[in-house]
Amino acid sequence: MYTSRRLWPAAVLAAGALTLAACSSSGSSSESSAAPASSEAAASEAPASEAPADAAVSADVIANVEAAKALPAFTAPGAAFDITDVVGKKIFEIPSVPNPFLQSISDSMKQAAEAAGAIYTVCDNQAEVSQWVACMDQAVNSDQDIILLNGAPDPRALQPQIQAAKDAGIPVTVIHFHDDSNPAPPTCEGCENVTAVVTAPFNVAGKAAADWIIADSGGTANTLIVGGSDILPSPATIDTMTKEFDENCAGCEYTVINIPVADWNTKTQTEIQAALQANPDINYVYVLYDAMVAGAVPAVETLGRTDVKIGSYNGSPFALDFIAQGDTVAFNVGEDTPGIGYAAIDQAFRILTGNEVVQTRTPIRIWDDTNVAEAGTPAQPGAGYGDAYVAGYQSLWTTS
Repeated sequence: MYTSRRLWPAAVLAAGALTLAACSSSGSSSESSAAPASSEAAASEAPASEAPADAAVSADVIANVEAAKALPAFTAPGAAFDITDVVGKKIFEIPSVPNPFLQSISDSMKQAAEAAGAIYTVCDNQAEVSQWVACMDQAVNSDQDIILLNGAPDPRALQPQIQAAKDAGIPVTVIHFHDDSNPAPPTCEGCENVTAVVTAPFNVAGKAAADWIIADSGGTANTLIVGGSDILPSPATIDTMTKEFDENCAGCEYTVINIPVADWNTKTQTEIQAALQANPDINYVYVLYDAMVAGAVPAVETLGRTDVKIGSYNGSPFALDFIAQGDTVAFNVGEDTPGIGYAAIDQAFRILTGNEVVQTRTPIRIWDDTNVAEAGTPAQPGAGYGDAYVAGYQSLWTTS
């Protein structure tokens, strides 16, 4: 028997089929019958019986985990600039979905914008493309000065509307949709007529999550990674995680499934249960987004799998509360949502005042039982990340 890293499609697992879709560590897939990813991969893997019982964890992995658990520091994205001209400017935000994560980002953007004298409008919607289109039309017809796509209503689905905004002289900024590694507009996907982006550390978070699992397991984890392949950053985040396991955890195994975002509320529990039943050796479940935690927890608890630890990404207060309560959720890679809002409004201010756009990098923080108390009881949006970003950004925004 060989230690293999198999990536199984969710539909196959849900059906309980015996045929597995195996993928190489590069992410390419092929059909096989429960075989290793390839003969080359099988030859390079040591037999499980020969694997060390307590695989070593590298110092780099441990250092990355400890650094990610610490309080984030503020790094200025660019030089200070005069925001006097922001007074009276009309800023129009379109959130992609109505959830607490984006609401916290929105609240901080609105607060900072109005403090600078801007007029701030939020176009609420229920995450339907037709509603995003209507919001874009409203923004253009009301002669806004800038449009912010928060959590990014998918710019690929709004190309005619973004073009119309550009034709009307209204810049569009895409927030928290592209990974930090993506190129700047107009090269990034869906960015042909986008003025600026505020990227997110999706891949950084994926590496940190893999490292936490490696360290926590002593280098012997068997992890189920649950992604959403129809979400732009999901495939690259999964690739980052699997490469981290491949390069830094010879004693680890992983399985990957993907659940379309439209099915998160209805299929997450059953898909994860099916995966756990198909492979009883799985002892970690990592869902790429907090929205799937609600399905992951009952999936694990229904099967009575007290040995399984759940992790996720976003840092939503409800997910952090699970950790604090000592439940099945063991860790979370969180983001400072008010800090994201300040980073986004800084980019907007730069555009509105005729300054060059900047590459903004927002931080992550790993939460587990060693530090989750810092997030509050119950956890609060933005708590536990410090407030250095507030003074930091305000020092960049001068007035004449």
